[in-house]
Amino acid sequence: MYAVYRCVVFGLIFGCVTVSSLSDYAINFPSTGVTGNFVNIWGMPSLTQFTVCLWMKSSDTIKLGTPFSYAVPGSDNELLIYNYKSFHIWIKGSPKSTSVSANDGKWHHICTSWENTAGSWKFYRDGAVAAKGTGHKTAHVIKSGGSIVLGQEQDSPGGGFDANQSFIGMLTNVNVWDHVLPIAQIEQMSKSCLSGEGNVYKWSDFIHGREGNARVVIPSPCKPLSA
Repeated sequence: MYAVYRCVVFGLIFGCVTVSSLSDYAINFPSTGVTGNFVNIWGMPSLTQFTVCLWMKSSDTIKLGTPFSYAVPGSDNELLIYNYKSFHIWIKGSPKSTSVSANDGKWHHICTSWENTAGSWKFYRDGAVAAKGTGHKTAHVIKSGGSIVLGQEQDSPGGGFDANQSFIGMLTNVNVWDHVLPIAQIEQMSKSCLSGEGNVYKWSDFIHGREGNARVVIPSPCKPLSA
């Protein structure tokens, strides 16, 4: 059987990878030139519920690191996962605090889910529910067509970055679903850095959105805590 290859350009580096490994990469966000290091893609559909999952590694104790930001005109914090020293989940400019951190220099699986009927939300670290609540932005619909940024917090769609809110470290396997995933599925995904594929965005969708000094690392060095 012949392997199938796809060739892509990573900044100034040209390389070919097998189709099966197109998601086996990580993006490194270095500590220099932080306001220009990010990943940006556009076109989210409207959502009445969602799950966002990602793997991250950071040892930064200074900045208010932002792994995931979604902004639309008139609502820069339409959906925001913010501050890896003590995560906050924002929806339509309204935050929920989790008191959960993930900046200890180890790989962590981070997920958050929400639905707008009861406003129920959950925040997971490494497959376990670490914080949850109800009544958060009931009846709200996440607006479509905005900007997703990995590594920076947006004060306007696609921009308005603050270096103090930048992500320092590595991200991999960022995925977005248009529904709330079962707890058992999230627990299972936390056992493998390559597990799970979003039906709104999957990790391979982000590779061409890099800006500044955000660097692709192939293969991904991600290792679950249990590995």
